[in-house]
Amino acid sequence: MPLGYRDTTNLVLPTGWDAAELQKLTLRDGTTYAQVAVDLNAALTAINAEIANDPLWASLCYFTDTPTYTYRMGDTGTMEVHTEYGQPIVQRATTEGHMLPLLTYDTALGWTRDYLRAANNEQVAADIADVVRRVRDRFRLSVLTRLLQRGDDSGVAKGLGTSGYSPGFATAASVTNVDFTPPSVGGTTFNSDHEHYVGITGGAWTADAFADMKDELREHGHEPPYDFITGPSDESAIRNLSGFVAAPQWGINYANTVSLATVDSVADGNGNYYIGVINDFRVRIVRGMPQYYGFAWKSYGARSMRNPVRIRLEPGERSFRAYAELDPRAGGSWPLAYLMVYAAFGVGVGDRTNGTPRYNNGATWVDGTPT
Repeated sequence: MPLGYRDTTNLVLPTGWDAAELQKLTLRDGTTYAQVAVDLNAALTAINAEIANDPLWASLCYFTDTPTYTYRMGDTGTMEVHTEYGQPIVQRATTEGHMLPLLTYDTALGWTRDYLRAANNEQVAADIADVVRRVRDRFRLSVLTRLLQRGDDSGVAKGLGTSGYSPGFATAASVTNVDFTPPSVGGTTFNSDHEHYVGITGGAWTADAFADMKDELREHGHEPPYDFITGPSDESAIRNLSGFVAAPQWGINYANTVSLATVDSVADGNGNYYIGVINDFRVRIVRGMPQYYGFAWKSYGARSMRNPVRIRLEPGERSFRAYAELDPRAGGSWPLAYLMVYAAFGVGVGDRTNGTPRYNNGATWVDGTPT
């Protein structure tokens, strides 16, 4: 399996495509079929780099081809008073572990020879752009779904075998097959019913909710600053909270007495943007997050292994990769009629203490459904 990023050296025709033959064939505007193939590969190279380097995903995720994750559990052992002849008790850490899912996704591009002979480059470019959109949306939905899903993933179809599980963040033992007792921190101990999926009545964000999320992360040793994401429907409510400091907005000349958050409010390529800071949380609006839901975590840097989400990749891969090839199930020799775009990845959780989801429209947690 090839390692490393897709770059300009990878802009080649797939095996089985006759470049000389494709150069003879052209669209209505004179664009060669070989150029169509190059354009598709270039678009996939761009989306692969975008996902790998997107500030949001980089702050949340760690990419790995390892299918399992092992971690320390809470314990009560301590150091003993030394004596001249006594032997100390040999102690070891209590560990637990889970698997990370792996699924293969695909989408098709099908152009008949008659269509391509009548098409122009703009029409073909629109198809390629929509493939990029499908790849981007698939990754976004997969990550957001895991953040807002309390229960375990399981099953052969998810790359977990017949008895493997991929749980979420710390939650009550009754709702997960992988019981988790967080390690003690600074004398604070926990049990296997420690819960990070919290429901709040009221239907609106409050300053107390952010104070509670801060306490939740800090008691596990995660120190500020923190990140928090929610959807556009909840933006106005958070902006109006006491203690919220807004990010600067375009077209406004602020007076010297106005406090502004030092976060960049410019939207990224997915339309996500910071709105400000409250109680050590950098608040980011993320499209697709359902109303009433939020997720808070401590980022340890771009693609750090201490970030809360782990993206499992195929063996040998080190970064997300979508790629195109001829669909081997379709048959036929016409090279552009059966194009498939593939991506293999799965979204799991790493440090089960480094994430605390919130649902503020009911006292009982309900899984969120991103769009």
